[in-house]
Amino acid sequence: MSVVTDKRLRRGSPPWSDLPHDILCCIMGHLCYVDQIQFRAVCKNFGLVAGIRPKDKLPWVLTLNFSFKNDMYPSSLYDPCTLEAYKLDHELTSSSWTGVVKLQVCGARNGWLLLAEITPFFFFGHTDFYLYNPFTDDASINLPRLRTKEFKATFTSNLTSQDCLFFAIHADEEREKVMCISTCSHGDRKWTESLAIEGNLKQVIGVVYIKGIFYCIFKTGMLGSFNPATKKWSLLISENTNSSELRSLAGSFEARFVESDGEVLLVYSKRSYKPWHIFRLDWSQMTWVKEVSLGDRVLFLGDISFLISADGEIKDLSDRIYYHGFRRSYFYPIKSGIGQIRSHSLIRQSCKHYEDRSPHMLRVWIEPPTLL
Repeated sequence: MSVVTDKRLRRGSPPWSDLPHDILCCIMGHLCYVDQIQFRAVCKNFGLVAGIRPKDKLPWVLTLNFSFKNDMYPSSLYDPCTLEAYKLDHELTSSSWTGVVKLQVCGARNGWLLLAEITPFFFFGHTDFYLYNPFTDDASINLPRLRTKEFKATFTSNLTSQDCLFFAIHADEEREKVMCISTCSHGDRKWTESLAIEGNLKQVIGVVYIKGIFYCIFKTGMLGSFNPATKKWSLLISENTNSSELRSLAGSFEARFVESDGEVLLVYSKRSYKPWHIFRLDWSQMTWVKEVSLGDRVLFLGDISFLISADGEIKDLSDRIYYHGFRRSYFYPIKSGIGQIRSHSLIRQSCKHYEDRSPHMLRVWIEPPTLL
């Protein structure tokens, strides 16, 4: 082929901006979140590609500088794929008294966080709930205030959806050993209390929504459920039906849970002690079954937890539990806690994917959103 003919072919070929939409979607699906942003900025046609989940396999880390010196929470995002930390231009504004509030992360989905700002007083207190997306500039969406300082909260669907129902199990400020269940939706001016039940809220480690039902998980392995359609509470697993090992661990270990596609794991841990203990909820028998391995999966444990498949370039991360320390993140190799143990001392294992150090007091695992 002559040079002249080759130039004519190149000159007559369609521009990259005219690539078919299905090909652009295929390319978009092979890109991580940061690359997707740059891809959509190429031209108008590329910018129309949306709704494609980014290829990021590892969760990012959101850090919030919980400083008592001002009423702002400067934040940053750390990307384990590029090993880059991005300081966010916007700041999360405190809605209550400076230096008094406590910030709590209740859940996350598609980049949005459900945050709670707790303002305690002597015997009473209140909590301001709002939605926050660190990946965008539109700071937050406010929800009604709840008159309590002790609670666990979650939600049903995408946080910004008008169909989203917010759920809280909280202490009754006037009655001891009583827990209340309240719900609200976007546009409501106040939470609606559905019922009150006997129980110790301090034993509730988390709540989760699965297939139309809210489940409350207790540190001792107790499991309760609330049906928002019928307003009915049921105790599915009582404390007496759990093993003596579960009850013993609940007395001296920290307990957290993770839910992934309907699978629920209960994890008991001590930061300076091994082994850690993992139990899986057997839905058919309504009992907790002890697990000795995560197999080819990796668990990210924290205020927000993720259980993901460790395949491809992250297969070496399988059978590990990643968690946050004071300044950085570490991992716990589960195999080190199985079999004959010569020492109960836990050696912190640093991880190359999360080498970023930060003096921030609040570190949260978070998945990058799907661009819309």
